[in-house]
Amino acid sequence: MTELHLSIYLILYCLLHSLLAEKKLMGRLYDNWWFRFFYVCQSLILLIPVGFIYSGIDHKPFFTPMFISRIILWMITFYGIGFGIIAAKSYDNMFFLGISQIKAHLRGEKLPVQPKKLKTEGALAVVRHPYYTAALLIIWSRPMNRTDLIINLILTAYFILGYKNEERKLIEEFGQEYVDYKKRVPALIPRFGAKNAK
Repeated sequence: MTELHLSIYLILYCLLHSLLAEKKLMGRLYDNWWFRFFYVCQSLILLIPVGFIYSGIDHKPFFTPMFISRIILWMITFYGIGFGIIAAKSYDNMFFLGISQIKAHLRGEKLPVQPKKLKTEGALAVVRHPYYTAALLIIWSRPMNRTDLIINLILTAYFILGYKNEERKLIEEFGQEYVDYKKRVPALIPRFGAKNAK
């Protein structure tokens, strides 16, 4: 296996991930009780081959930090993890993972729906896409070989394209309210301060 194989697989993975998230494309499947859980599971399962391909590549060093640099990178990594945990409080993660839908189906209850309210509290008050921010901090704050660099570049491009696509749908849903939110709060780089408040 080569870095080219890994790059092709990752790009196809990102493409599939995006297509399955398109409600207009998935049609009625998207609103089924099992779809969200299926989406999460297939996303995790299809990441497994990445490990196998990665392990078969002859890695060439790219960036090996010295002691002080390594400590700084570890601090950034832990900050990214911590920020991701804080960000999780801004979302309904049981719904996000599809567990709420499964529970409702098994109980014979009406499937839950996300309230049509724009969330701007917590981590969402300082950055519009906190999960992407946390992920970027984590993937870039580590020693890396050339293969890691390629993975990081692909994932970074995917995150940027992904958040732009998400914002297109959010503007369709919330209109001027989201446009105003975009003006106050940056997309990926957190900005703390009163300017972010409504």
